[in-house]
Formats: sequence, structure tokens, C-alpha cells
Amino acid sequence: MATPDTSTRSTAAQVFNEGARDAITFGVAFIFLYLSIGILSAAQSLSLTQSIATTLLIFSTPLQFLLIQSHSDGWILLPIIVALNARFVLMSATLAPYIRNTSTSKTMASLILITPSIFTGCLTRFKRKADHPFIYMIGLGLPIFGVSIICTYIGFIAGAEFTSPVIYAAMTLLLPLQFTALAGKHWPHYSEVSSYWLGFVGAPLLVYLFKDYSLLCTPFIIGGLLVLIENNYRKETV
Repeated sequence: MATPDTSTRSTAAQVFNEGARDAITFGVAFIFLYLSIGILSAAQSLSLTQSIATTLLIFSTPLQFLLIQSHSDGWILLPIIVALNARFVLMSATLAPYIRNTSTSKTMASLILITPSIFTGCLTRFKRKADHPFIYMIGLGLPIFGVSIICTYIGFIAGAEFTSPVIYAAMTLLLPLQFTALAGKHWPHYSEVSSYWLGFVGAPLLVYLFKDYSLLCTPFIIGGLLVLIENNYRKETV
């Protein structure tokens, strides 16, 4: 009986290490993103506790930037927060079939780890190998989450030293590189990769049309367009 248990633990450990290795793909981007969140929190006169809490309890870069920059707007932000968080319902529903055998308490505790980057990494891996999916998600998500908390702290404490144009230029360039890496993870699933270049092409027009609401509207428009195209394609091939 001891041998199967050891084998199972070894396999689980290998899967966890695989997730941790894959976290490196996204870790560099999160370093700069959460350094910038710490810097912005200090610039907006938030306390260190409030700054760390946004990462610890929210862990969503668009929503964190929105709340930090507009925290004085109060209840006006509620509809935007609900709309932005709607994506997590879809991501959770997509991952649910893979982690359905995990206990409810473990699943609830891990929900904070579900971000677009971690979701993409998990889904890409689950399409190839579905062994120990929950352990892989933890292996992928925990290092990224930990690095993000540490970088929020560093950015807040040393904010004044990170205000050079070079640092801000690196932060600006990093998001496109992050999304390029995410798109690469979806290859060769053409429809999923298409969502990235459609967003790249359509973003300037949508920013012009929706201005401050482009961040909210763009994902829904691009996603809805892809669903319509895919449904029409399936009808034609049936």
C-alpha cells in the first residue's frame, strides 16, 4: 500500500513543479504590474495596508488600478466592478469540469488565484494533460500571487525610486508582451488566438468610441463577435 501512495505523491509533486515552472512565463510581467500598483497606491495617498489589501483580496490588475485611481468615487464604481468581475464567472465555469473532484473548501480558498493569465495557463495545460488539475493550478497561481504581494509592498515603500521614465516605459511595454505570451499559449487554437489580434486591431477604434469605458466594453464586444463568428461557422459546417 505504501508504494502507490508514494507514487501518487511523487506525481502530484511533479505536477506542482510543472505549474511553478510555467509561472515563470508570467512572473516577470506581474513583477512590473504590481510594482506599478504599489507606486500608484503611494501616489494616491493610500496606506500600506490598503495597498497590500487590494492585491491580497482583489488580485485583478484592471480593477485594482480602477479602484486606486478612483477610490473617492464610492458607490458610482459598483456597476463597473460588477461588469469587470463578470469575466470571473465565465472563467470559473470553464475550469469547473476539470476541478469538480476537489473539495468545496479548497476550491473556495483558491478562487483568488483565478486571473486571465492563470486561467490561460491552466486551460492550455488541461487540454493536453488533465492529471492533478487542481494541484497544477495551485502550482501556477501561488508563485504569481506571492510575487504580486511582495512587489506591491516594494513598489509602495520604494515608490519614489521607481519613478524614472525607464521604469514607466518598461511597464508600458510589458502588457503587450504579457498578452503575446498568453496568445502563444493558445496556439494552434485559431479562434482563441484571434481574440488577441482582434483586440489589438479594434482597441484604437473602441477607445475612440467609448473613451473611459473602453476597458469595460472592449472584452464584451470582441468576445461576442467571436462567439457569433464561431456559431455561424459551425452552422455552415453541419
